[in-house]
Amino acid sequence: MAAGGERIPGTPRYRHHHLKNPGTEPFIPNFLLKEWIAGSVFLLAFMLWVVFNPVDLGSKANPDDTSFIPVPDWYFLFLYQLLKYFPGDNELFGTILVPMVGALLLLFAPWLDTKKTRHPYKRPLATAGMVLTTFLVIWLTNEAAVQHAAEVAAASGQASPGLPVIPKIEASQIHLVDTSDPGYQLFQNTCANCHGHSGEGGAGPPIYAIGKYWDAKKLYDFIENPVGGMPKKGTLSSDDDVKKVADWLAKQKG
Repeated sequence: MAAGGERIPGTPRYRHHHLKNPGTEPFIPNFLLKEWIAGSVFLLAFMLWVVFNPVDLGSKANPDDTSFIPVPDWYFLFLYQLLKYFPGDNELFGTILVPMVGALLLLFAPWLDTKKTRHPYKRPLATAGMVLTTFLVIWLTNEAAVQHAAEVAAASGQASPGLPVIPKIEASQIHLVDTSDPGYQLFQNTCANCHGHSGEGGAGPPIYAIGKYWDAKKLYDFIENPVGGMPKKGTLSSDDDVKKVADWLAKQKG
């Protein structure tokens, strides 16, 4: 046994845990080892996912197929879906401004939350931002996949379950009636994102002549409780808005 604080042969010269409040952690091996273990677990899980969920190649590209609807790979679907909420002249916001703000927030994250504690509950700003970002990416990715499937079905002449099949035609050939109706404005702000501004179809099926098949009550019931991937109430904020849109759609006979 050694006396006077002399190092015992065979023991490390520096024991970090002997310090009362070190406040730091050695990069090698402590931090680096934990990062390596976390990365290895993720890589192993990803490899197993690829092995047990193989992705087959699609059919060969056919330039004569005008019904083909291109879509980016799944990891870009959330950005693809984001663009749908910024149509026309607002496209600049979805393509440049929103991604730029997200990138800047990520870049300046170390200066936005400077607390030294690591517990998620004690860092509400960083935790809330991470949870919100994760939720939005997952939700937007799922919305893009669902709406693309509906768009493909509409292009092939099929409609969402429960909806009448309406032929797909060019928007320039469609003449909507009573465009001064409040229901029309609500339609343009919400439903048009999927069904087109003239009801010509897009991510959702064509509905420019839906009033020929369904009355206002049936339309109201369907919008309140839709099927086939359409969001509840068609993203309308109130039952009164749903009624206005249903009443206006019932007037569209094609």
